[in-house]
Amino acid sequence: MIVKLIILQLLAHLVSDFYLQTEKSCSSKADNAYKSVHLYIHASITFACAWLFSMNLGFWWAALLIAVLHLLIDGLKSVFKEVKGAFFMDQLLHCIVIAAVSVIYCKVQGSAFPGWLPATNVLLWSMAFVFCLRPTNFIIKAIFKDAAISIPGTGDESQSLPNAGRVIGNVERALTLVFVLLGQYEAIGFLLAAKSLLRFRETDSVKSEYVLVGTLLSFAFAILLGVAAKYLGLMV
Repeated sequence: MIVKLIILQLLAHLVSDFYLQTEKSCSSKADNAYKSVHLYIHASITFACAWLFSMNLGFWWAALLIAVLHLLIDGLKSVFKEVKGAFFMDQLLHCIVIAAVSVIYCKVQGSAFPGWLPATNVLLWSMAFVFCLRPTNFIIKAIFKDAAISIPGTGDESQSLPNAGRVIGNVERALTLVFVLLGQYEAIGFLLAAKSLLRFRETDSVKSEYVLVGTLLSFAFAILLGVAAKYLGLMV
């Protein structure tokens, strides 16, 4: 029960922190920290998602605790936003809070889930898919920032579609994750080779290196997520 609750709360975190948060909200929090109204709106959304995903009405006080600690951590992240690794420390602290509060709730109050809720391994696979899309985009962006890798200029912005790289990355990671879960590792090699061929005529070496790093990170995250979801699902 504890494992299932932690997975559900991690799903709630991914949804509230990456899918239900706008760029405007992130910028406001980064600039104004605890003075930003968006910080408190985001904490409210965090509370709602945590309570909803718990599948337990009695989880309200645990959801409130998660939301309050989330607010405090996000405020601190805004204060230390220029520190290298701030994004990853922020996410690590959120995960620690979620795990700790979930364990405390199960020990104090117990946890019962509705019969229609999918098995734990299905929840793990679902979390892997949710993680490999928008959250992974932010992680790759944070890695580029910490490694001081800047986006190279193209010289002619009209030759590339807006946000096309982000969409391509989402699709390739989703397909890679499916291939890993199905055990079709040869298909991953075909997918990687196909993308390499599409970039073969790229003449800008700086841009080529940038795309190569992004591609390798994208595939690496998808493969790791797939392997982790597949084998953790067998253990629970």
